[in-house]
Amino acid sequence: ACQPKHYNEPGVGNGWTAAAQELGLARSDLWLQTKFTSYDGQDPNNCPYNPKDSIETQVRTSLQTSLKNLHTDYLDSWVMHSPYRTMEDTLRAWKTMEEAVDAGVVRQLGM
Repeated sequence: ACQPKHYNEPGVGNGWTAAAQELGLARSDLWLQTKFTSYDGQDPNNCPYNPKDSIETQVRTSLQTSLKNLHTDYLDSWVMHSPYRTMEDTLRAWKTMEEAVDAGVVRQLGM
């Protein structure tokens, strides 16, 4: 997950690529899932995006960070860690996540 206070997403990226190389696996042989976490769930001292940015920009930046960390150009699944405090903000984030599905960068979403 793109939540550095709890997860080592770059370690997952390094691990799966090393294992795939050793075992002769392609990216399509693996299922990669990560999640978007709102600022409420982030460490304020180590957030993967600028908390002053719009929700839409935070979501897009988090996705780009995850793709880089995981050494991939697409995700099989991308999960919203939890809803925002308001339905309006939750829908803003969700609609931005849907854009990634429409663009073919994410195959499916979850919450």
